[in-house]
Amino acid sequence: MANVFYMCATGAYSPTAYQLKFENDRFTILSESIGIGICPFDPNDNVTAVLIEKGSIGGIPALFAGAVTDFSKHDSIIARLPTYRQDGSLEADYVRTVRSRHDWLNEPQFVGSFDVGPYVYFFFREQAAEYSNCGRKIYSRVARVCKNDLGGSNHLKNIWVSYSKARLNCSIPGEYPYYFDEIQDVKFHGDTFYGLFTTNINGLPASAICGFTLIEIEKAFDSPFKEQKEKQYIWLPVPPGDVPTPRPGNCSAIGKNARYSIDFLPFISRLSMLMDKAVAHTLGRPIFYKVNSVMQRLVVVKNVTGPRDLVLFTATNNGIIYKIAAWAGLTELDPPKTYIVTTYVPFNDQRSIWQLVFHGSSIYFGTDMAVGQLSVETCKKYKKIDLCLYDPYCGWATDFEECVSKDVERRNKITYHHLDLLSYSLEETIKKQVGNLYNPETLSKTAGSSVTMKIEYKLHIIGSVRWTRNGTGVSGDRHILAQDNSLIVTDLRVSDEGSYTAVDNKGRTVASYTLVVETSKEQIEQRWMRKFDQWCDEFERYQEDIRQWERKCSSCCDETALANIKVPAIGGGK
Repeated sequence: MANVFYMCATGAYSPTAYQLKFENDRFTILSESIGIGICPFDPNDNVTAVLIEKGSIGGIPALFAGAVTDFSKHDSIIARLPTYRQDGSLEADYVRTVRSRHDWLNEPQFVGSFDVGPYVYFFFREQAAEYSNCGRKIYSRVARVCKNDLGGSNHLKNIWVSYSKARLNCSIPGEYPYYFDEIQDVKFHGDTFYGLFTTNINGLPASAICGFTLIEIEKAFDSPFKEQKEKQYIWLPVPPGDVPTPRPGNCSAIGKNARYSIDFLPFISRLSMLMDKAVAHTLGRPIFYKVNSVMQRLVVVKNVTGPRDLVLFTATNNGIIYKIAAWAGLTELDPPKTYIVTTYVPFNDQRSIWQLVFHGSSIYFGTDMAVGQLSVETCKKYKKIDLCLYDPYCGWATDFEECVSKDVERRNKITYHHLDLLSYSLEETIKKQVGNLYNPETLSKTAGSSVTMKIEYKLHIIGSVRWTRNGTGVSGDRHILAQDNSLIVTDLRVSDEGSYTAVDNKGRTVASYTLVVETSKEQIEQRWMRKFDQWCDEFERYQEDIRQWERKCSSCCDETALANIKVPAIGGGK
């Protein structure tokens, strides 16, 4: 139904589900029902639900959910609610995971559910049963069930016969991989799931975004099942000969007229339905990761600039929203280049952001107490060329030397895709587009005065720079390094003359000055004469501009109108 919303409420530990209709800028309640198995008991619990229309049994829309069914949270479930025909008769009864089987679901926190082909996928984190002999550990999972699953028979009546799950591997590769084990959010685009993961809160806080393709997920579900023969045994793959036919999880082999081998249902009864192989992430490494940050919500935007480029928005537990550009690698086998291009801090205090939604040209976010809106386009704040080009929503207008929206028409505008990073470094390819990244200058100052040599490099500089004079590092009380990396030299002396160069921590020359210290009266007079000559030239150009302006006005304006026009006042020169 159009404009109808399905809403969950904890109902003071009495889960309640509502159908709401939105019309005339107001919500009205269409129906109210018990929400156990769909809605949470506790506001801090994470549940998920998805309405399936295509491929559902009898063509009747069915609600699939991951939640808990009791106040104590001992009975976690993945379930499909019963569906009914228009005459009120039952089309398909409910189906769920096995009750109180912690090897099927062990204190799960659900983060997402998706309708993909014949399956419904559920993403969650849970206590890892296969790690229980070594201690308490949380793993991230993807589970799936078939849409046409009617459940088993006898002791498996109303129990999934297609349920299986696999671990999600989001880690930094190495001799000792660094794992991000706790999934916080997930989004699906094209054939890839993008998951937001964190480390355990008791360790070093860090967050990562990993991608999982349907092909890699299918490989994991085609791998052997994993089992623990006895409680103290290690978990091992199930031999292929012990797996019944049809293989559990095969949607084409189940349904109303399905016939199972004699060992099919006992196999499901005794196994955890955990796969031996973990789902590998794309390119074997995270798309993005950041330490000392706990990110808990994710938005993925594709096709801003190209089919392989991504814009990622994440929200943290302390009220920060990051905009991250993930530019595709030079080939499909190369990892993307990622940059945090904008950091939004919408609040003065630290508060968790629980919801993040992209719509139109804005990001909407929600906290416990407020809802806010932010523009995704922040081009005007970029004063450096590289920071502008990193942002997929922006481009650099070389004629005006400013960052503009990618949708603004400029004759000489460059974007990240104009950079030939295969042949040149970032600095070299930008230089080919815009020319010199800094302009060498000559400064003349009188002895005893002070001079400031500024950094006006056109690219972003991280950290401090090192200044040298004639190749030797500058030092002493009269040489001051300002916060913006400018060099201030006080009480100038003749010995301060020379060539000054600033080099950043990447080895780039970012400024160059030639300093002349004037001591004689003649030198000072000559410098002021040069200044006076420059001012005279500038004044003459100004007068010529005024004369041209007056000639143009006289050809199109009458004398009365011309008399009312105010000519700009003549300003002084330097």
